[in-house]
Amino acid sequence: MTETDGYIVVPADAANEIRMQRDGFFFADRTMKTTISLSKISVDLDRFIRLPIIETADYKADILRIAVASFAYDRRFHVLPDCSADVSSVVLKQWVEELDTVFVALFKEQPIGFLALKETEPDTLFVHLAAVEEKYRMTGAAMALYANACKVAKERGYKKLEGRVSTQNAAVMNVYATFGATFSDPQDIFIKEVNHDA
Repeated sequence: MTETDGYIVVPADAANEIRMQRDGFFFADRTMKTTISLSKISVDLDRFIRLPIIETADYKADILRIAVASFAYDRRFHVLPDCSADVSSVVLKQWVEELDTVFVALFKEQPIGFLALKETEPDTLFVHLAAVEEKYRMTGAAMALYANACKVAKERGYKKLEGRVSTQNAAVMNVYATFGATFSDPQDIFIKEVNHDA
């Protein structure tokens, strides 16, 4: 069990769900670990990189704007029972400020999406934060960002690219599947119910 900023993460199983509900928590989300073995990628990564992608420490305001709009229900940033853009934007602002360099996808020289990586093990990079502005999702920006992440990770000698995705986010799970990801380690997120009568 992991307690993180107002929510608790536990392995996904029925016994944990019953116990957490009995203790006054409600189920908020289920996530899956995603693992891409970079040596086993069978697709041509360059074919998916159809937009310019730059590695930069700039565009923080654009990244924050895209993140706030994209993570309307993501429980990493919505730590109260009711999802609130006011609360999530404060949490996301801190996340974005702490980012070093980020891969940014450009469309007509404007940032439309981003992907931030963090090293979690000597041979593994983790997709820490990634999003594409909604009106540009049909451009293939997400595929381009993930293909670029795989390519860069491989070039830098990493063996795996990992992430953690909400099971509600089928679009991103499909992106990972395109690059041969395996899915494991389901975890449930619970949030303490607020007593409105107190």
